[in-house]
Amino acid sequence: MMLANLLLAAALASPVVPAPDVTAQAKTLMRAGEASQPQARALFAQAAGQGSGPAAYYLGLMLKNGMGGPQDSAAALRWLELAAQRQVAPAMFIVANLLQDSDEEKARYWLDAACDLGYPEALQQKSVALSEGQMGYAHNEEQGNLYLKMATHAMGHRPPEP
Repeated sequence: MMLANLLLAAALASPVVPAPDVTAQAKTLMRAGEASQPQARALFAQAAGQGSGPAAYYLGLMLKNGMGGPQDSAAALRWLELAAQRQVAPAMFIVANLLQDSDEEKARYWLDAACDLGYPEALQQKSVALSEGQMGYAHNEEQGNLYLKMATHAMGHRPPEP
């Protein structure tokens, strides 16, 4: 956990430097099965520490789900928030859901940010939240229907994963 905190501190202090080759290699290893997941996790940590938003996203997912090592929800949230700050829409969506019960205002902030990037799942969730008056959004059926239409459109025009 201390290593994860040090890597996160370094990532926050460093400029955004893409590490596409390392991240692509780590994604392949992550998907290859349990035996290769510790190596994938280490590569994501390396790339995330060098400023890669997508690597921070995948590292956060691995920590959240206990892939390639022990589960660490607190570290997962920190890495996912870093990825969200680096404009990774799926990370914004996950952070919004992780914070929904503990910090509704921050959860709305990240859900709105993911919606601004046209992330389909975020648009769909905001549609429901508006239609039902959840997450601190005022009940608004008309706006809820608009977000549902935007979500349907976005599903058909999904950008590639990070």
